Amino acid sequence: MVNLTKFEFINNFAEAAIVLDSTGKVVFKNFRFIKIFGNIKNLERFANYFNFDICLLDTDNIQKANPISFAVSSKEIFYTLAVYQKSKELFQYFEISSFFYDGYKIILFNDVTALNNYDDLSIRFENLKKDYKKIQEENKDFLNFQQKAQNQAIKMALMHRVSNVIRESINISKIIGSALKELYNLFAAVKVYYARTEDKNYVIEHVYPQKYKTNLGCLVQLEKEATKEILSKNIRINPCIKEYLNSEYTYPAPVTRIIVPVYRMNESLGILMIYTAQKNAADLQNDVLQSIATQLATAIVQASLFEQITAKNNELQNTLTELKETQIQLINSEKMASLGQLIAGVAHEINTPLGSINSNNDILNKLIKRLDCNETVQAMLKINEIDKEAIKRISHIVQSLKKFVRLDESELQLADINKEIDLTLEIIKHETKNKIKITKNYSNLPQIKCYPNILNQVFMNLLVNACQSIETEGEIVITTDFSDGILTVKIKDNGSGIDESIKDKIFTAGTTTKKVGIGTGLGLAISQKIIQKHNGTISFTSKKNKGTEFIIKIPQMQ
Repeated sequence: MVNLTKFEFINNFAEAAIVLDSTGKVVFKNFRFIKIFGNIKNLERFANYFNFDICLLDTDNIQKANPISFAVSSKEIFYTLAVYQKSKELFQYFEISSFFYDGYKIILFNDVTALNNYDDLSIRFENLKKDYKKIQEENKDFLNFQQKAQNQAIKMALMHRVSNVIRESINISKIIGSALKELYNLFAAVKVYYARTEDKNYVIEHVYPQKYKTNLGCLVQLEKEATKEILSKNIRINPCIKEYLNSEYTYPAPVTRIIVPVYRMNESLGILMIYTAQKNAADLQNDVLQSIATQLATAIVQASLFEQITAKNNELQNTLTELKETQIQLINSEKMASLGQLIAGVAHEINTPLGSINSNNDILNKLIKRLDCNETVQAMLKINEIDKEAIKRISHIVQSLKKFVRLDESELQLADINKEIDLTLEIIKHETKNKIKITKNYSNLPQIKCYPNILNQVFMNLLVNACQSIETEGEIVITTDFSDGILTVKIKDNGSGIDESIKDKIFTAGTTTKKVGIGTGLGLAISQKIIQKHNGTISFTSKKNKGTEFIIKIPQMQ
C-alpha cells in the first residue's frame, strides 16, 4: 500500500505532476495536473494526446513513440518539448521532464504555451504534421507488413494441413472434404462446393457444411463468361445472387462467388465454388487457391488410380475365390464319381459270388433237413443260419453303398432326412462300433426336397469328424427338427473341440484339425458349398476338450 502523504509536497508545485511506481502505474496526481488534464484513468490513452515538438530520439517501437512513453521508460533524467492536442482546434505546449524520487518516478508538465509566439507555433505545428504524417506512413507500412506476414502464416498453415491430408489419405471423399473445410474457414464462407466435370456442365459431388448436402448430385450450369474463364484455367471472382444459372436458391443480398478450376494437365476434373460475404476475399489468397487446386488435382488422380487398382485386385481375388470353389466342386464331383464307379464295380464283384453263396446256402439247408435229426445236424443247421445272416448283412451293406452315392440322382428329390442320416450311420458303423454311443433325437419330419446324394456327404463328413475327435469313448447326439419351413440338423459330440486359432477359417479349403496325412482340409469346405447349394447355412460352436456342435439349417426348397 502506497503512503500518499509522502507526496503531499508535490501539490505545491506550479507544474502539473504525476507519480509512477516501479511498474509504471500512476499512484499520485497533484491538484495542478487534475485541473489541466482531469482525473485520467488510463495513462496509455492519455499519452496518445502528446506528440514531440522536436524528437531527437530513435525508437524501434513506432506505435509508442510519444513523449509520455519516453518519460515513463527513461532510466535517466528526461526532458523534452511536447504538443498536447485534445481536439483539432486546441493545442498546448508543455515542457515534460522526469526524475526519480525514493524509488518512484515523478513526471512534470510545465505549460509553456503562452511563451511561444504564433509564428513559432505555426512552424512547429507544420513540422509536427510532417513528422506525424511520416509516422503514420511508417505505421501503415508496418501494419501492411504485419498483415502480409499474418496472411502468409495462415496460408502456410492451411497448405500444411491440406498437404498432410493428401499425403495421409487415398480416400477421395476425405481429401476433398478436408480441402472444402479449410477453404470454408479461410474465407469465412457461407458454403463451399466441389463439382466434377460432366460434359460442358458440372455435378456437385461434395459440399461443406453438411447441412447443404441436399445439393449433392445437382447439375451446375454457369454463364458463358464463367465457363470461358474456367476453360482458360483462370480463377473467376464475381458477385452473385443465384449460386449458378439453374439454382433454385437466391441469396437475400449479393455474395462473392469464387470459382477455382481443378485441372490435371489439360484435363478438367472439376471446379471449387466458394460463396462468401467478404468483398475482396480472394485478393490475397489467389496463390493459395491455385496451390490447393493443383494439389487436389494430383490427389484426385492418384486416389482414382488407387480405387481402380483396388477394384481390379478385388476382381482378381473374387476370380481366385471362384476358381478355388470350382476346384473344390471338381474335386468333390470327381471324388464322388470315382467313389460311385468304385462302389458299382465292387458291388458287381461282390454280388456275383454272393449270389452263388446264397444259392448254395439254400441248397445246403434243404439237404441238411433230409438228414436224420441228431446233434451234428442241429449244429450244421445253426451254422447255416449264421451264414444266411452274414449273406444278408453283406447284401445290405452293398445296397447301402449304392444308395449313398446315387450316381443317377442329380435332380432335386423328396427324401426322409432321418433315414438318410441312418443310412450314413450304417456306412460308418465301423467308426462307432464298441466306441461311440449314438443318441438320436429325431423329430417327425416331412419329406424334404434336396439332393440326397451330396447331402449324405455332408452328414458323412460331420459324423466322421465327430468320431475322430473322440479318442477313447464318447457320445454323438443327432437332433432333427422342422419348423417354419426350415429343416434343422444338429450333430453334437463330446470330443476334443476346435482350436481357437482356426475357428475363423474352419470352412476354408486346406484347413484341417487332423494330423498330417489323415485329413485333406476339404471336407468342411465341400460341406459348406453343398449346404449353400441348398440355400442353407452351416455353423458351429466349440469348446476345447468339451466338444463341438454343427448346426445345419435348410429351407424347404420349391
